[in-house]
Amino acid sequence: LVVLLGASSGIGRLAALELAKRGARVVVAARDSEGLGSLVQEIEQAGGKAHAVPTDAAEPTEVNHLAAEAERMFGGVDTWVNLAGISVYAPFEQTSADEFERVIRVNLLGVANGSRAALQLLRKRGRGAVINISSVEARVAIPLHSAYAASKHGVKGLTDALRMELMSEHVPISVTNIM
Repeated sequence: LVVLLGASSGIGRLAALELAKRGARVVVAARDSEGLGSLVQEIEQAGGKAHAVPTDAAEPTEVNHLAAEAERMFGGVDTWVNLAGISVYAPFEQTSADEFERVIRVNLLGVANGSRAALQLLRKRGRGAVINISSVEARVAIPLHSAYAASKHGVKGLTDALRMELMSEHVPISVTNIM
């Protein structure tokens, strides 16, 4: 079973479709209930198995509900993918504090919330994978993307630290950052 947090559009939607096509059962989550519904319908029409859980990645209680629902529906999780993301295209000085904070909450804290929820499930299974989708901006920032670049630098740091922690414990859970 693969959980995709941020799957209603873009890379998340395409990943869910491809995983289902290859035989994975998928739990898809995002804020966009309509997008999730059409995604589940498309997967099921092609013969796959999918379940949607509307979730705001920035809200820990919603992400914990997603984890509980995935476990209830399918009995456990093999892989958890964090790819919810938003951006603001504006100079730093024209990006409001609320806009900046929302990008950080979704892009960075959403990954932290998803990783924390995933680890509880994966530790129960004794194995698994956490995949965090960041960006080339985790290494190189570009103008008009200060909040996004900051959030993606944070995702890289979080992912690297989490990977090292699990390795030091000899826990068979892989942690990957895809830029």
